[in-house]
Amino acid sequence: MAEHIVPQRVRRAFGAAAARYDEFAVLQREIGDRLIAHLDFTKIAPRRILDIGCGTGYFTGLLRRRFPRADIVAVDIAEGMARTTHARAGRRWPWQGRRHALCADGCHLPLADGSFDLVCSNLTMQWVPEPPAMLREMRRVLAPKGLMLFSTFGRRTLQELRQSLASIEHARAGLVLPFPDVTDLGNALMALAVELPVTDTDLFTLTYPDTMALVRELKGIGASSAAIRHRPGGLYGRALLKRLAAAYERQHPMPDGRIRATFEALYGQAWHAEPDFGHREHVIPIRADG
Repeated sequence: MAEHIVPQRVRRAFGAAAARYDEFAVLQREIGDRLIAHLDFTKIAPRRILDIGCGTGYFTGLLRRRFPRADIVAVDIAEGMARTTHARAGRRWPWQGRRHALCADGCHLPLADGSFDLVCSNLTMQWVPEPPAMLREMRRVLAPKGLMLFSTFGRRTLQELRQSLASIEHARAGLVLPFPDVTDLGNALMALAVELPVTDTDLFTLTYPDTMALVRELKGIGASSAAIRHRPGGLYGRALLKRLAAAYERQHPMPDGRIRATFEALYGQAWHAEPDFGHREHVIPIRADG
């Protein structure tokens, strides 16, 4: 449970980042591409699709190209993101089905039970206070024979940042909010009325010219304000930033003088099942680090 996530802060942070989000969201697009590829191994022809945490609409566009006749509802907690997705849909996508963009909380969806054949979410679950609550909402709106599919950042994400902060002052490590763990997500899936739940992971190592480049990227996608708790003036405070940069670049250098940052992507999927059936299923963890 990410008990220190504050939805109002998440809404403000990502709303403010909407205009420039796409400049920085390279990894988010890569993970979206990998998430949609999970559908290569399924037989599903959804008529109604829900995309929770649509951001600026990249993953919604992937869904549209794969299922051009489906009706799609795109939801984001940040009004700026939902507006961007709606505008992009009108300009770029060859809509055949209907589309809607809503501003709503992924843990409290204003949508009817069992109303979507495919319920998706790309890199949103890490920004909600209780990921299991979002999973329950995904299952609630899932229609019989439907599929839920999601990705989220895992606990190893930004581990170098957390370690560097801890080396400055142990209490500082807690500034970076915890991300979900694959085992916890698997257990949360097992608690739902689903069948054939599967989780797997990817591990990415990104490099940056220096610590400030990493900080600018986090700020550019809205993650800094959403993920950092009790920030003392600015992102971390100027004095802390200088100390952080010195510690980070000393502890996590690359041979070419750059610094590295780890991002762990967790993927999950499960099919709708009747309530008395899903609890007998087991999550099959598949490690695919690379």
